[in-house]
Amino acid sequence: MTLKYRCCLFDFDGTIADTGEGIRKSVAYSLGKMGRPALGEATLSRFIGPPLHDSYMEYCGMTDDEAETAIKYYRERYVDVGLYESYLYPGIAALLRALREAGAYVAIASAKPQFMLERLAEYYDIRAHLDVIVGVGLSRHAADKRDLILRALPEGMNPADACMVGDRRFDIEAARALGLGAIGADYGYGLPGELAKAGANAVFDSVEALSKYLLGEGTPSTSG
Repeated sequence: MTLKYRCCLFDFDGTIADTGEGIRKSVAYSLGKMGRPALGEATLSRFIGPPLHDSYMEYCGMTDDEAETAIKYYRERYVDVGLYESYLYPGIAALLRALREAGAYVAIASAKPQFMLERLAEYYDIRAHLDVIVGVGLSRHAADKRDLILRALPEGMNPADACMVGDRRFDIEAARALGLGAIGADYGYGLPGELAKAGANAVFDSVEALSKYLLGEGTPSTSG
């Protein structure tokens, strides 16, 4: 086995786990509490991955303060219920374990709140396969994805020896800007062609194909 990268960073929503059900239901709950019109399933799915604050403003036309109120209502449901309306993508736990056993540095770099990531990592029993988990606090504005990646990278790591795996253009664009390998998880919540258009070095439509690539056993796909 020859690892493709010595350091592998992963997004969480849509890459490590399918968290869609809990996020969609919690966004719908928040809109109901505010007396806002309901959104369709496709639009609700756009909330998966990017910072919530930005999504409420973009897809609901909310002001800054209104978006903050919506997040408060969202968390009323999400923290105790929606967080667990999710599941690991099949094969992800095995991939994380195999990477660590092969000597790779493995981390999560996500715009999801830190305490939620920590709680889910324990809940899904993958914490032992991770060197570090980097998320955001509960402040109004989430950190830039590039900042999250920089915090997750081990000191002295050559960016060329590291990759960022994610399902949205934000992951790919940030990785490219920092000189990391930009790997697309096309089984997540990106729009058709989004990852390739963002400049992904490789795009995979399954965890199985992604695993073979990162573990040095397969070749990249250019689908997207």
